[in-house]
Amino acid sequence: MKNIFFVLVFVASLLFVACDNNEEARNLYFKAVELYNEGNYSQVKATTDSIKIVDNTAFDEIRAGLQLSRKAELAINENTMLYADSMLKILQKETEQKLKDFDLIKNEEYQTSGNLVYKHDPNRDSQTKSCLRVYVTEDGEFVLLSVHSGSSAIEHESFKLSLNNGSFILSDAIPYDGANNYRYKINGMNVETITHKEPKTLAIAQFVIDAKGAPIKVSYDGKKPYSFTLEKSTRKAIIESYELAEIIKQTKKYQRNEAIASQTIAILKKQIEEHKGDSI
Repeated sequence: MKNIFFVLVFVASLLFVACDNNEEARNLYFKAVELYNEGNYSQVKATTDSIKIVDNTAFDEIRAGLQLSRKAELAINENTMLYADSMLKILQKETEQKLKDFDLIKNEEYQTSGNLVYKHDPNRDSQTKSCLRVYVTEDGEFVLLSVHSGSSAIEHESFKLSLNNGSFILSDAIPYDGANNYRYKINGMNVETITHKEPKTLAIAQFVIDAKGAPIKVSYDGKKPYSFTLEKSTRKAIIESYELAEIIKQTKKYQRNEAIASQTIAILKKQIEEHKGDSI
């Protein structure tokens, strides 16, 4: 009899603990419901994940929590879609306005993507003058070209921008390769053109912006020293091109966010429908 009594007491104690844990699990679920109703979707999943930790046998609460977590994730992605859509509308207007000052240069024979060149840059196609040229790819990459034109070659591989206060920035060094760094003669003049790409070009553009109109010296690093003062027209072309590149990048980012959110929403809606009975 004593053995039976102790067994009954033991079983009763287990049931008591289970019920106690189940109550804690249920309280967590309703806390998650409260968070969901408040629109605090990011905290819903963390709360529902705790249900299984508190009691991994609280199956009803665990299933209901998973369903609530799906609904919270759905709400997050729907908000992402709405925000991305509103931002894309703003960016579309900014892009249309900016593009009025740019020409799209594209050779259909060999280019799949064209380059956007600032219309008001007098050096945009220069091969007879040492200068910095700039363009933006249709994908939003900001590109600078350091051009040297003279009676003798200097074979430069990089350049430096410097201010009178001693601050400066160096470009990346681009070794001669006949592609990104190439040299040729035209009308008896030695022409050198180096193509500089991101991410360093972004820092160079920011240096020009931060200079706020102060004189900028451009120095080429080659076999012979060569330097000149950056023209106002070139500064303007760099700043306008940089701003366009950033708008294009932002547009692509929100387009990507919108596409991912759209796919996620479709998956979540299907899962929610499949588990529509998982509730308390």
